[in-house]
Amino acid sequence: MNAFRFFVRRPVLTTMIVVLFLVMGIYSFQRLVIELMPNIEFPVVVVTTVYPGASPAEVESQVTRRIEDGAATIANVKNLTSYSRENVSLVVVEFELEVSVDLAAIDVKDKVDAILYELPDGVEKPVVQKFDISSFPIMELAVSAPRPLSEIYRVADRVVRERLSRIDGVAEVSLTGKRDREILIEIDPGRLRAYGLTLLEVVGLVAMENLNIPAGHITRGAAETTLRLVGEFEDPGAIAAIRLPLRGGGTIPLSEVAEVRDTVEELRESSTFNGRPVIGLSISKRADGNTVEVARGVQAALADLGRVLDEDIEVAVTSNSATFVEDAVRDVLSNILIGILLTSLLLLLFLHDWRQTVVAVISMPVSVIATFLLIEQAGFTLNIMTLMALGISIGTLVTNSIVVIENITRHVREGMDPFEASERGTAEVAVAVLASTLTNVVVFTPIAFMSGIIGRFFLQFGVTVVFATFFSLVISFTMVPMLSARLLRAPGRSRRDSEHWWPRLTAAWDRFYENLAGGYRGLLGAVLERRLVPFVAAIALLLLSVYLFGFIGGEFMPEIDQDMAAITLRLPAGTSHERTREVAARIERRMRRRPEVEGVIAKIGGGQRGVEEAEIILRLTAAGERGMRLSRFLNEIRRDLADIPDAEIQVSSGGGAGPGGADLLIEVLSNDQAKLSAAAGEVLRIVRDTPGLVEAQSSERAGKPEIAVLPRRVQLAERGLSPAGVGGILRAAYEGGKAGVYRELGEEYDIVVRLGELSRSDPALLGDLPLAMPGGQVVPLSDVGVIERRSGESEIMRRDKQRAVEVTANISVGSLSEARSLIDAEIERLEIPSGVTVRYGGLAEIQDESFASIGTAMILAVVLVYIVLAAILESFVHPVTVMLTLPLALIGASFGLFFSGERVNILSLMAMVMLVGIVVNNAILLLDYTRQLRARGLPIGQALLEACPIRLRPIIMSNLAIAVGMVPQALGGAGSEYRVPMAVVQIGGVLMSALFTLFVIPAGYTLLDRLTAAGRHRGA
Repeated sequence: MNAFRFFVRRPVLTTMIVVLFLVMGIYSFQRLVIELMPNIEFPVVVVTTVYPGASPAEVESQVTRRIEDGAATIANVKNLTSYSRENVSLVVVEFELEVSVDLAAIDVKDKVDAILYELPDGVEKPVVQKFDISSFPIMELAVSAPRPLSEIYRVADRVVRERLSRIDGVAEVSLTGKRDREILIEIDPGRLRAYGLTLLEVVGLVAMENLNIPAGHITRGAAETTLRLVGEFEDPGAIAAIRLPLRGGGTIPLSEVAEVRDTVEELRESSTFNGRPVIGLSISKRADGNTVEVARGVQAALADLGRVLDEDIEVAVTSNSATFVEDAVRDVLSNILIGILLTSLLLLLFLHDWRQTVVAVISMPVSVIATFLLIEQAGFTLNIMTLMALGISIGTLVTNSIVVIENITRHVREGMDPFEASERGTAEVAVAVLASTLTNVVVFTPIAFMSGIIGRFFLQFGVTVVFATFFSLVISFTMVPMLSARLLRAPGRSRRDSEHWWPRLTAAWDRFYENLAGGYRGLLGAVLERRLVPFVAAIALLLLSVYLFGFIGGEFMPEIDQDMAAITLRLPAGTSHERTREVAARIERRMRRRPEVEGVIAKIGGGQRGVEEAEIILRLTAAGERGMRLSRFLNEIRRDLADIPDAEIQVSSGGGAGPGGADLLIEVLSNDQAKLSAAAGEVLRIVRDTPGLVEAQSSERAGKPEIAVLPRRVQLAERGLSPAGVGGILRAAYEGGKAGVYRELGEEYDIVVRLGELSRSDPALLGDLPLAMPGGQVVPLSDVGVIERRSGESEIMRRDKQRAVEVTANISVGSLSEARSLIDAEIERLEIPSGVTVRYGGLAEIQDESFASIGTAMILAVVLVYIVLAAILESFVHPVTVMLTLPLALIGASFGLFFSGERVNILSLMAMVMLVGIVVNNAILLLDYTRQLRARGLPIGQALLEACPIRLRPIIMSNLAIAVGMVPQALGGAGSEYRVPMAVVQIGGVLMSALFTLFVIPAGYTLLDRLTAAGRHRGA
């Protein structure tokens, strides 16, 4: 009692401590970085290697496998995935989560450097990059004007990007729809052959003509003059005039065999916004950047650019994730405030006195604000997880204060001096309050340190709850008794008071509660005589709740509605960019006719996409204006696009569907290509036939049409030629050979030499391509090579050094767990050949890992709670009595999920783990006071009949406070998809467990007490 007396008798010191917490919390809140999700560091390293002109099979055998072999020898590699595409190899090395991504990147780079000499000639040096989840764009812009795209690109690149790159917190500004200037020399192969010249000779001659060479200096007396040869082209017209030497003597101008054009790069990627061609800009923030502040900086920079750019240039914001972040943060903060107000009104109804209410609820705002101090010190950010932790904790933050204030009030009503009542009342419940707090803390310890991705995801959530709970304990033991001693008064009533509505209301409420307490006492007495009745009722409801889980369904994470949707389009391999753009424009026009769509941006090619692929992003109206859930909208546009011919279309939320880009992903692995294709085809058939799944696709697709030139080695050798030399000429002819750069006004533009458009577009002319022999003679390609048409592979995927095929699908109806159960039943009937592996990947793989991790955390939480209770109650038996409340919480959780329409996911499971530390508090209150009464000599039955009705009020108040405090979290708003599952589980769990605890725990106590030494001695 002396410790509580210290704070009760020193109001200034106690107040200053609390004020210090508040001031530092507000200061920390202003400094916190705001982002949507915690910045999780994934130890993933990506190796990108460009092999110009190589087919996927050549990329796989000559580049990808060699990099895989090197990376596979590194310790702690979890997964090794590669994609071999035309011209490029992509190897993704995923490490165990405990590995530092910086050290992992160094290890991978060392292995790649060690095999550089094994890579074939012409391969560009591999680029090793760390995967950074924070590098995803937070804003997308579109620059448009009634001008040629090349001019718009120059403005976007040299003005807009330059200005945005200087904003504090911006990591990168990348452009899409590139149309940079290019000096193109288009060769006429017939004229070239007539003059006995070759393409590579032209490339070399142009490069030799376009040189500036420093030649030293001339010194004369005290003066020194620099000497240099200035041979670079002054204008594109000078290129056409350069002289090409002929083998028989004499020269001809370049214009005799080629056309020099000042043009733009070949169109391989493009972007449109609402049907207009645009140049797109994607803005990524640094890992430590504040999403909201960066977005505000961009808006300010755009306002500055509006005064600098020409009036016809428009820069539009096509997407801004900061808007959703701000809305989500604002909604959570407002929900916290509403929860505090609702809880205060509830306590006022119970306590009848504004003084008691103020004393009781002060812990909520103080604990929330003070928690920001520790959030900043821990290096956390202000995101959905940390804010949701505070929102979900609102009701639990006040429970300690409720128990303390209710016990103090009871003593004051009995006539005790408020100061003495504050000291004694706090001391009486100190053990119970401390036990309740410790059970909450130990539950979140395994949550905060779970393994796998889920552990990283919930680290900030769990630790934030612990921080808030710690401050609520401090406030309940310091500020609450100090204020109670000065504000609480013994109840009094005058005739004048009885004339007001509030006293009459409180009197009616007191009569209702007294009748409730009296009825509870009588019913409890009957239950103690028939102790099996509450157990039978609880077991029956528990079985019903388990049955209900079969109808609830499961998923990894709820789909979050960010007012965005994405349509991924893939046309058959070999489709031109122009055809892809036509189909994308057709989809874009349909989407723009929908009232729910505010804007449409289409990206064709570029990035990791081929020219036959496109991504169409829809910016939607707010959910409230849309009049339908995002899942329903996605299903509607799937039906709208069902008639697009020869197109593979996937529709998803704008936030991304996760790994693999789809809700369901199944991997088929084998080194036998025939077996792999057959098994993948069977799996694809099963997925297509599964109800509720749409857009079933396989990563194994028909190859791109290919013209192969097979060298005639004898003829090549006779003419002194080699396959490498022929390949170089082919690449220069069709892809283009770089012959230096053209400089103008400080800018550089590539000079590219290749065949003319007519020659390149007609495959029949390929055989006439001139090749120069060492003697100077020129022969056509058809003399030394066989030209063959065939189909090549479009992409070769490998997983853990085996060839792999991914089968993907999206969910339109039902849940991931329901779809998996149907697919598993069908796959079991398949006769999968030896050497073939079928397994889940993507969200399903993460779901399995996460659910297992949460299950382990729950078991550990139960064990830790038992240890804490055993230490506090000094008993090995009665912690089991207290933990009889745990299955009762499961009943309420299942009812909450079933009636709310939510599913079992990592959020609802996390709420169930939280319930382990919450629902035991009711039993602690009952048994702690029962233990005190029995220590005074009361028999067990009488002690229970006296203790339980006395503790009924704080139990009702605290559990209703928890439920009411979470009601705002269960309502809509930005990011509510994450909050609702946790809220409904906790509301159902605390209410149902509180109801049954009042009867099950006393009955269980009388049964289990016989197992204790004290119980046997007393003859209980």
